[in-house]
Amino acid sequence: MTQPPMHTPPAPPWLQDEPEIRDLLDTLLARLDKKPLAVREKPPSVRLSAKNQPDLFRNDEASDRSWALLKSLTPDLLRVTDNPRRKPFDPVYAGATIQLSPGREAEAEKLLRGWLVHPYCAPYRSHWERAVTAGAALFPGSAAELVLAAPGLPGRSAQEVLDAFARIGDFADIGLTLRQLSAKCFWGHSKFLDSREDLLRTLFPGILIAPRPVLVQLYLSSVVSGVLFIENQDSYLAALAGSPEAVAGHALIYVSGFKGSAGRIRNKQAVSMHFHASSDLQQQEKFLGWWFSGEACEWPLWFWGDLDYSGMMILKALRGLFGEVGAWVAGYSPMLDLLSRSQGHAAETANKGAQGNPESTGCDYADKVLLPAIRSTGMFVDQEAVTN
Repeated sequence: MTQPPMHTPPAPPWLQDEPEIRDLLDTLLARLDKKPLAVREKPPSVRLSAKNQPDLFRNDEASDRSWALLKSLTPDLLRVTDNPRRKPFDPVYAGATIQLSPGREAEAEKLLRGWLVHPYCAPYRSHWERAVTAGAALFPGSAAELVLAAPGLPGRSAQEVLDAFARIGDFADIGLTLRQLSAKCFWGHSKFLDSREDLLRTLFPGILIAPRPVLVQLYLSSVVSGVLFIENQDSYLAALAGSPEAVAGHALIYVSGFKGSAGRIRNKQAVSMHFHASSDLQQQEKFLGWWFSGEACEWPLWFWGDLDYSGMMILKALRGLFGEVGAWVAGYSPMLDLLSRSQGHAAETANKGAQGNPESTGCDYADKVLLPAIRSTGMFVDQEAVTN
């Protein structure tokens, strides 16, 4: 059945005095800005919650009035759907869903935009494509990938971001690092270009980008019996203080996640070595000679990190760079004990669900003991759990 024309009255006088209702309606319109009705399978909706509508959830006389005013916008403008899982003593609006009135969505959107002075704002990508097309001559290389990337910064228009990319050309021959370029051109934001080096080389063929030196922090004892790569900062600092006791006599190297697997880590021009203040000076020359020679080490090499797939991936990468690096039994043994007593954590509880399984590392202890333990239990243990 065809819906009758919708009455379009002026904004109700109470709307200015109900900021939560205004914000709620504005949220619906903002979602339509991002994806218009014409390309949606169903209209956007907003669920009422104490977090987003705290005044409504006070359950007092004022909240009852606000609820009645919101309901007065049905059925012409809105549809309110009760939460079927609402608890018996919760207010009727707890978890209720608000959306534009079915069959009247376009009319309701037009009316609300007029009431809230919220004109349609085309998605950022549309503005970006027009800006790049008009400004393609700003770049000596191809701007095709820039169109597809559509990078944005909160509070900055598409044209402003495009102009910032164009400013990179002023520094293309200087040899700045990617972070320096980013900070100079993107309002002090040093990390904006971190994953966009290939894009810059497409826009500015021949651009000089200085590599950032890999910072390596380490400690050398007077007598070195082995080299121990340590994944996490707290465990590295504890090792400097002698915990666990088995670290005695080891050269200690702070790996800092995947930094130790950087392919440039044994290149003298690409590394900045920082020795702990109490390191033995007489050992430095010998140690550096081995590090930068790329040759096999006379000391046994060990890695100790989190008992998870990411830690095993670091071990595998270190073996590719330094040779026979083994999982450090003295560090992993107490972690295995925790795992056997169900003292580990599931991947999902620590945002580790996306970690890739390395299948094998090349280290017998890791491949025959550590990885099978992880797989059989489905749990991980962080390195910091070992404190003595």
